[in-house]
Amino acid sequence: MPVRRITNGGRKVIGKFPSIKNGGMVWWESQIERDYFYLLEFDSDVIIYWAQPLKIRYYLDGKAHLYTPDLKVIRRSKRQIIEVKDKKSSEKEEFIELKKRVAPICEAKGYQFVVVTDVEIRVQPKLENIKIMYKYAKTVVTSEHQIILNSLFLGRESLTLEEIMVVFALKGIPNSVVYALIYHGILSVDLMLPIGMASVAHLSLPLSSQRRITA
Repeated sequence: MPVRRITNGGRKVIGKFPSIKNGGMVWWESQIERDYFYLLEFDSDVIIYWAQPLKIRYYLDGKAHLYTPDLKVIRRSKRQIIEVKDKKSSEKEEFIELKKRVAPICEAKGYQFVVVTDVEIRVQPKLENIKIMYKYAKTVVTSEHQIILNSLFLGRESLTLEEIMVVFALKGIPNSVVYALIYHGILSVDLMLPIGMASVAHLSLPLSSQRRITA
């Protein structure tokens, strides 16, 4: 649970995000934060994350203050305390001062303090593509699907999504499985181009190295 109650105070738009990695709902306090959750869910380096995870005590002008960061993120490679801001707010003097005080405290505890802005989060069409992929994150992908996919790529470096979907359809496999294969990193497409039937897909890893998701 967040360490402080999340309310809109009559001013903010708040809501809950259905997180697969966290196995439940995660509160967000801004739409920028909500959009960042999609990136965290899609990022294979991220294991789990928490919103409003803790309070950090710091001192300014001899007075103690409490700061609640937006997120704690556990990655395979590192641990992070993350503040999500719009670009303009991140450049305000008061926030820069807060960052100077808080970052060393986080580092002393083994966490990297990171500020992520809307400019980094809302890169299009990447963000919208990931939102599309997330709709299929729970679609079951079996070893059989992966074996069929690998057979399609024998002697081929790339295929369009339409080519893959046509073959899958003949075997009674719905298009949702193809999107799930992309979400799980088995197929790769250029996320900086709008995803569609003409999208060019590559097999991300050989069969022996793929992360299998079995029914």
